[in-house]
Amino acid sequence: MSRNEDVPQRDVAKREQQVESNRLRLEPQYDVAILGGGPAGLAAAVTILSSLKLSVLVIEGQATGCQRIGESCPPDTLLLLRKLGVLKAFLDDRHSACPGYASVWGRADVGYNDFVVNPLGPGWCLDRRAFDTRLASRAESLGARIAWRTRFGTAERRKGQHGGYSLRLHHRPDQSTHNTTVGFVIDATGATARFARGIGIRKVVEDQLFALVRFASLHDTSGSRQVQLEATADGWWYHALLPNNRVVNMMVCEKRHLSFLRENQYQGFEQALAKTTFLSQSLNRLRLQDRRYHTCPIYSGLLLTLEGKDWLAIGDAASSFDPIAAQGIHKALSDGIAAGDKVAAWQAGRGDEQSTFSNLVRERFQDYQRNRAYVYDLEQRWPHDDFWRLRHRRVRGLASANDANRKIGIPS
Repeated sequence: MSRNEDVPQRDVAKREQQVESNRLRLEPQYDVAILGGGPAGLAAAVTILSSLKLSVLVIEGQATGCQRIGESCPPDTLLLLRKLGVLKAFLDDRHSACPGYASVWGRADVGYNDFVVNPLGPGWCLDRRAFDTRLASRAESLGARIAWRTRFGTAERRKGQHGGYSLRLHHRPDQSTHNTTVGFVIDATGATARFARGIGIRKVVEDQLFALVRFASLHDTSGSRQVQLEATADGWWYHALLPNNRVVNMMVCEKRHLSFLRENQYQGFEQALAKTTFLSQSLNRLRLQDRRYHTCPIYSGLLLTLEGKDWLAIGDAASSFDPIAAQGIHKALSDGIAAGDKVAAWQAGRGDEQSTFSNLVRERFQDYQRNRAYVYDLEQRWPHDDFWRLRHRRVRGLASANDANRKIGIPS
């Protein structure tokens, strides 16, 4: 055979090796399945395996190191990272310290909210790839099996004394389907709460917005390290410098405004951002390249039932917030850590006991509703524009209803 004739054969062998390396290999049974490999799911895996001798499978639909939305967290996040055993590694990863917030909100001039008096120090702007990879590495070092690029399909409750669930999973690289049985399921699938909805649990979504997010690379990192916010007639803007010479800008708005922002390959977004009075000044000092845009739905909602004897919902699956609350990462890690107690009770045969987790999540959601109403009520410059008219009507009414219900003992 000639050299040229041998090339196709080598290509076939190479493709066969790639297919083989992409194949998903799972055990037929695991003690715990965590559906979702974001901060909530990974924190749950780390917490469980730090104290319990269980087999844990994490199912994540995206690839390892993928770009995720959400990159800022408050100072007390460090306490949660210490519990997870990754604080030193977090500090070594060179995430950017954030001294505080600067905003044009409710008035035309700039107001400041600094972390200078916080005993835990500054907040943080994260390199999300490094952050998520660090949590994943910690979980894997403790024995977690993470199935990347694998989508959760369906869950069927098993009959018999052992109970648990049979999960159907779909692995994207080789387009294969897998079945595995698990004793306990943690729903960390995000705001959609796919597992909980699949077993008949409803999530009450009381407000929905959309975010158009732009990531870009920078030629240099000159500029303020403060997170900057600015309210406009059509919604509000967010700006932050990120590690590794990157920047993120986001507009939160009603769905009807998205079409304008996306016009002419996102020129609407660029034009609207250029018209801001505060953020545009910061951006004018930066030289941007490699712009990437993402559209994200924003759900404010609460799952009606948060746990059962052999399952638990955490993170955004349990309760999802408007990003104005700036609690996404902290809430995810906190819920993931709390999942350890529920799984320990299940392992000890006390899965039917109602944990304190559900009450804590509901109380936290009511606090969020009140705080969100307060923040949106501060902005009264455009009371007749759709975004602010709807925010004032919806969030103020919901917060008032929750306060009234609590006074007369009606659960919200």
